Amino acid sequence: MQSKVNWVLMGCAAAALVFTGYKEISRKPQPHVVDDAGCTQDAIKGIDNITERAIQSSKCAQRGK
Repeated sequence: MQSKVNWVLMGCAAAALVFTGYKEISRKPQPHVVDDAGCTQDAIKGIDNITERAIQSSKCAQRGK
């Protein structure tokens, strides 16, 4: 009985990973403005997608050089 529950949980986890991966791969990145307002901590934290947030943070860091 325990192994059946484990298989069901593993199947649900795999389905969630596939769904999340497909959603991230198929989305188009949104351009964000790299200026004083767009480089504040609140503006960067307001970006929902972690990849876009990292890109914006990197562009703002390069802007400061």
